[in-house]
Amino acid sequence: MNSRDRGLGMDKAISRRDFLGGVGTATGVSLLPACARTGESEVGGAAAYFPPDETGMRGSHPGSFENAHATVQGQQWSAKRTDEHYDLVVVGAGISGLSAAYIYRRDVDTNARILILDNHDDFGGHAKRNEFTIDGRTLIGFGGTMLMEDPVRYPAVSAQVVQELGIKAERYDHFQHKDLFASLNVRSGTFFDKETFGADYLTVEHNGSVEALADSPLPDEAKAELTQLFGNEEDYMAGMTQAERLVVLESHSWRDYLQEYAGLGDDALSYLQKWPEGVWAIGSDAFPAWMAWKQGYPGFRGMELDEGEEPGVEEARQVLHFPDGNATVARLLVRKIVPGIAPGDTVEDIVTASFDYSKLDNEDYATRIRLSSTVVKLQHQDGKLDADVDISYVKDDKAFTVTARKVVWAGYHAMLPYVCPDVPEQQLAAQHKSVRAPLVYTNVLVRNWTSFANLGIWQALCVGSFFQRVRVNRPVSIGDYHYPQSPDEPNIVHLQHIPLAPGLSAPEQFRAGRRALLATPFETFERNIRDQLGRMLGPGGFDPARDIAGITVNRWPHGYAYSMDPESGEVAWYPDRWADDRQPWTDASKRIGNITIAGTDASSNAMTESAIEEAHRAVHSF
Repeated sequence: MNSRDRGLGMDKAISRRDFLGGVGTATGVSLLPACARTGESEVGGAAAYFPPDETGMRGSHPGSFENAHATVQGQQWSAKRTDEHYDLVVVGAGISGLSAAYIYRRDVDTNARILILDNHDDFGGHAKRNEFTIDGRTLIGFGGTMLMEDPVRYPAVSAQVVQELGIKAERYDHFQHKDLFASLNVRSGTFFDKETFGADYLTVEHNGSVEALADSPLPDEAKAELTQLFGNEEDYMAGMTQAERLVVLESHSWRDYLQEYAGLGDDALSYLQKWPEGVWAIGSDAFPAWMAWKQGYPGFRGMELDEGEEPGVEEARQVLHFPDGNATVARLLVRKIVPGIAPGDTVEDIVTASFDYSKLDNEDYATRIRLSSTVVKLQHQDGKLDADVDISYVKDDKAFTVTARKVVWAGYHAMLPYVCPDVPEQQLAAQHKSVRAPLVYTNVLVRNWTSFANLGIWQALCVGSFFQRVRVNRPVSIGDYHYPQSPDEPNIVHLQHIPLAPGLSAPEQFRAGRRALLATPFETFERNIRDQLGRMLGPGGFDPARDIAGITVNRWPHGYAYSMDPESGEVAWYPDRWADDRQPWTDASKRIGNITIAGTDASSNAMTESAIEEAHRAVHSF
């Protein structure tokens, strides 16, 4: 360790769990509880398993994906046949898989015996909960699916499930501290890094603010280009017909459009490269111009399309965010289907409810959730599609087979062909059109957030840095959980990283990013966290060696669910825009005998309402 690493605090005593050759190691004396250091906590003298307070590399954590990768590479397991038989086996304990179990019991058979299998050591899939404890106080962050977008406009099926879980969108305003950031006079900012722009510099209140760019390290030419882009209403395609404009928008990336039609140079384009990453997990070089127009991005203000429709004027939508993101939805579902797993019966009490993971896989319960269990084979018995299904899974390096009358696959489309030999050839090809965008959600426990307040920001877009966005957790208090009201209190800082390979097509970038992500050790993330926060927040008094108390990196090599056009390779950014005969996800999710398919791959739409809708469709396809 060199002097710079020591200056960043790489030698400091916080919880760091990394895996070398598949063996877990922990270094440092953590300020967090024992379970954050060793994977176990002591309750009444007995070890209690509670994965949300694990730190280090989480998300697709070591141990969760190796058996799946081995299956893709052709490995076979000799599975021990058990005497377990179920009415329904669900593969995947994400929101879609949990919803499938809930809906099956509600609509089909209230007495059904159900087993849910998942390869991760926690339920929820991408709806991941992270906990930190410091000075006797527990802080909660989201490590994956972060919000419910406009739940009051959910389709009927998902709206009913959400209502039955007790989520009432109209009450959400009661939980938000809408005026907290305003009272502290903190806003959004933009951080320029010296590697990309020649100097480290933080602006406040960017969002197209010409004034914020004035003192930035951008060259004068780039400042002039961006000032024009943000400030005027020029029609960059003046003189073109509507049909010609649409051709341009649908054949150009946003970056290419800005270069060719708005005349932006490389420095200005670099400033805008990461803008779409936070929502779409892709940069401006592969983000379609028509999508940028639809989302209200700069460059289209003077343009009218679709008989006068203005760009970026979609109706404002309500965003519902729990402290742990949509892990709250997963916890509500688990509490519904597993008796005695957690106390309470409201949304207000679920956030701080203590979950007894020892009850997840209880042989006396009608519904069981078996974690750290990777399904490696699904096959109808005797090759008959009306027969029972054998389900083989690997747990603790041993393979077991259970049987079920029916199976819901709530995993990735692209994985199913390697697991299920019963998939028809045409359906197999459609499943291979599924693509997933990699992403990383990182939570950092800081001893206080006074540096943010001193600098006048609560979040910043980092236009050239390793982490694309840095923000203090959203201010939400619910039930007995109270958000830190003062910058002097500890808090969680959320950082987002999208591993991409600019210059390639979007699907190729996703694949390259996934390979890079799986090869990136925890140490690399920690060093970038400390370096970036130190440089951005240092002028506000932040010291990464002193102020960082814990780190959890949620790695998602298979993140947002998308699909590709079979002919062009175009990504289905907006699946509703695609004609029925160009939707490979529809063919990919057809029933296969007694196996049906849920999950967001089945709709090419990585949203919670889609996960629930596809679960309902899968259950009612039997």
